[in-house]
Amino acid sequence: MSRRRVERSERVRAQEVLRPLGHTGRVRIESGPLAERIADAADTYLAMDPDDVLHGFRTAAGRAAPGAPLTGWSTVTSEPTFGQWVSGLARLGVTAGVAAASERAIELVDGFAETVGPDGDVRMSLYGYEKLICGLVDTFTHTGHEPALALLERTVPWADRTFDRARPTPSARDFAGGRIGPTSHARTLEWYTLAENLHRAWLAGADERVGEFAREWHYDAYWDRFLTEPQPGLPWPVPTWLHAYSHLNTFASAAAAYEATGEDRYLEIVRNAHTYFTTTQTFATGGYGPSEFTLPEDGALGRSLEWRTDSAEIVCGSWAAFKVSAALLTYTGEARYGDWVEQLVYSGIGAVTPVRPGGRTPYYQDYRLGVATKLPHWDDWPCCSGTYLQCVSELPNFLYYAADDGLAVLLYVPSTVSWEHEGREFGLTLQTSFPQTDDARLTLRGSGHLALRLRVPSWSDGFAAAVNGEPVPAVATAGGWLVIDRDWCDGDVIDVTIGAGLRVLPVDARHPNRVAFAHGPVVLAQKADWTMPISLPTPWEMVDLDQAFEPGDGVRYTPVGVGTARLPLGDLRPLSEIAERTPYRVYFDLDDPRIV
Repeated sequence: MSRRRVERSERVRAQEVLRPLGHTGRVRIESGPLAERIADAADTYLAMDPDDVLHGFRTAAGRAAPGAPLTGWSTVTSEPTFGQWVSGLARLGVTAGVAAASERAIELVDGFAETVGPDGDVRMSLYGYEKLICGLVDTFTHTGHEPALALLERTVPWADRTFDRARPTPSARDFAGGRIGPTSHARTLEWYTLAENLHRAWLAGADERVGEFAREWHYDAYWDRFLTEPQPGLPWPVPTWLHAYSHLNTFASAAAAYEATGEDRYLEIVRNAHTYFTTTQTFATGGYGPSEFTLPEDGALGRSLEWRTDSAEIVCGSWAAFKVSAALLTYTGEARYGDWVEQLVYSGIGAVTPVRPGGRTPYYQDYRLGVATKLPHWDDWPCCSGTYLQCVSELPNFLYYAADDGLAVLLYVPSTVSWEHEGREFGLTLQTSFPQTDDARLTLRGSGHLALRLRVPSWSDGFAAAVNGEPVPAVATAGGWLVIDRDWCDGDVIDVTIGAGLRVLPVDARHPNRVAFAHGPVVLAQKADWTMPISLPTPWEMVDLDQAFEPGDGVRYTPVGVGTARLPLGDLRPLSEIAERTPYRVYFDLDDPRIV
């Protein structure tokens, strides 16, 4: 073990309650849509020619530049997403066991390092530099490649003397803190996301000046507004009309500050930020940020459905939510922080069309009333092409968590895991077709005493478990863990009923009848080509959904009714099954008169 790896354990000040196992390389998603998405991402990103990715950097450094320039956001250099591509590849190597991805991350880091002079000048704005730091940290952490961390250390003095400390405070007129104009500070665009990866670098073993530099980029003016919980019935005392993705993403910096310092204030800030976003800013899918703004609690979220096509910057938004939720799961151990992750796994990042070769990339999700469509971003290789790979590569890291007394199961996905507990080797195989079916079977390998925690989703109605056919008497509380604490034998089988069913989800309190439908965490959509929008009597809470909808095969619900001769009623199906450029509806005004 290297010196730096030993130092990491010495530097972490926060106490972990749960430890995700995906980064140990001992989790595998075996089959199903998530496995297919991971395999597709590996194929797409490994098909990129490293010489093309590095072409712009080599040209700027005056070096020989084989290959060809990329397109779109990466026409000049791949700065906007280079670090994220490297990060995703390094993670994919360990979480999915794709050795070629680890090798490619190292190849890209070494190729880039050749373009950086002795002064550490990477020729990037802070926007690209923050992502570069992430890629270097992840390459070191997940592949053990020492030159990645050495390069990071070499760049920090350059960044220290280069980036403007004025750090303009974001506002409705300057929602990303760039203040682009006559007094431009564009080199510090979204500066409040930088501290996260500098803290991570210090925790990974970088020298002390890296940790000092991280502390200089804390966003205390915004973070401190989340030190106290909201008062019931009162709006949060935080500014709105700010860049939604980066203003959630900045709390990943606060979480990293907690890990580095152990100061409880940072954990409380992240807790309250999570509450703020999930209760005031999110749609049924877990996506947030119409036109990329945070919104006031005055019905603006619901009103945005009337005309905005850019309902949620879904891929980058998923990445920020994943990081904040992962930190809270790790440091609180509370199952409820898996809910947002699950929403986005099935209806956020899991419902977009994949990134395609050549840089065709999903960006926004469209939830408009009337007719919505899935369309790629108009430019190749936008920011979401970087976070897409990071999101997909991180999926196996959300399935299983080790605890001092056993194992926690967060998501019900066909997969395997192995881990060590009190000197004994254990393994678990999870078989399921969820959400197409509502059950899962877990088979244990190994013998001994441990506590097995099964997450009970907040939407669950009727969650239950049985061990070797005997019902578990423990109470299953929605949003918590069902804990089975016992002596286990090799081959023990745990059968789980998950408890998913049809739900109605209003967009916000000001629009109680503007709703989406979901099956458990799976948001449903209606194909909008020559169909009538779905309607229910209002108030819909009085409606018996079992009478209003007829369930079909898999996750399908058909409204009970005849529609009209011209416009039939269309069924509801998972948003993930809607193809690109196919018209659909996610939100419906139940009390709106229909044109027939």
